Amino acid sequence: MSPNIKQRKGFSLIEVLVLVGLIAIGATVALVQMRSSIMVLDADKASNTVMNQLKYARQIAVDQRKDVRIEFMGTNRIKVTRTDTGGANPTVMSDVTLPTGFVFGLPSGPPDTPDGYGNATPVFFNAEATGSFLGDGTFVSDAGLLVNGTVFTIGGNNGTARAITLSGASGRLRQYYLQGNTWILRG
Repeated sequence: MSPNIKQRKGFSLIEVLVLVGLIAIGATVALVQMRSSIMVLDADKASNTVMNQLKYARQIAVDQRKDVRIEFMGTNRIKVTRTDTGGANPTVMSDVTLPTGFVFGLPSGPPDTPDGYGNATPVFFNAEATGSFLGDGTFVSDAGLLVNGTVFTIGGNNGTARAITLSGASGRLRQYYLQGNTWILRG
């Protein structure tokens, strides 16, 4: 090796700055994607909260052969109450709220869910804020009529919209998420 040629050790300042720039771009892209993923997870959590409360109320009604009332209160609260014999001394079985930032409400623009129970009102079962599961698993209004309906939840935008449909005669529940302007059944 010639004595006039220096051996290069380390990186130049330009090389380090380029590397730092690439890392910053990658971190920014990851952060944006992570925020989007967190919103989707929170939307699913809100929908699962509604779904689980409906399942819970129906299961208590069937197991205990008692009427179980479900109330959608305010913009984000669900209360499940068991009606004991004679209607005296109702027992609150659960009282939960949706995750922060999520409310009962319709997204703007999309049509009704494939079940077709109506989305003319923003939430609840055909504009009823209360109803009951009977001991046979059916869902009825306060007037004792079978009710089909949909509960919609939404966070900040249509991408966070979810729908839970309930068939009053069978107690069947279905969960949907919104993709563009189409409701997709969750498996």
